[in-house]
Amino acid sequence: MKSKSKYHHGDLRATLLQLAEAQIALAGVEKLSLRALARQAGVSATAPFRHFSDKQALLGALAIDGFNELAQSINEESKASTSLEMRFVGIGVSYIAFAQDFPVHYQLMFGSVLGDFAQQPELQEAAARTYGILDELLMDMRRQEDLAMPIEALGGLVWSTVHGMASLLINIPPANAQTDVAPRQAVRTLAEDPRGPLKALYRGIVAG
Repeated sequence: MKSKSKYHHGDLRATLLQLAEAQIALAGVEKLSLRALARQAGVSATAPFRHFSDKQALLGALAIDGFNELAQSINEESKASTSLEMRFVGIGVSYIAFAQDFPVHYQLMFGSVLGDFAQQPELQEAAARTYGILDELLMDMRRQEDLAMPIEALGGLVWSTVHGMASLLINIPPANAQTDVAPRQAVRTLAEDPRGPLKALYRGIVAG
């Protein structure tokens, strides 16, 4: 008699991704293995390899899911307002919220684990589609605000700033009201009001 699997028929790929996300959050990428995930899912040791050729392919699939989720979120924000400043702030807030809600995906998308995305064309395409939404906003800013900064430099400035904000919020615990530690107090203030710094960034860019 065949033992019952812990997943519904046809959902093994999704189950493996969910289990992988939980395992990475608990113990990091290094200890992740497809065979261990198979045991957790209640399937044979070879079953995961029908969906993922190796561990890197599984991690790439998690990152692709992350890029798709992020793209949907920032695209909705981009269409929610005709004001350039509000679009800018909305996209920034969505990026930060994504990092907080999906920290495992975020680290895979923007960390060093996956390396050169060119090795996984689908992953490279997902990343390019997501960045394209930001790039469209920046081109609108450059045109309407008559900015002299090259679009590549503008993209680097904005992305690195918002990415830095997100990374602080997911990697450094914010201080409580009684903790007198300046760096953590800064993170606490950022957590309470990410829109303020994003507005300041936008207005600083526009002011030149």
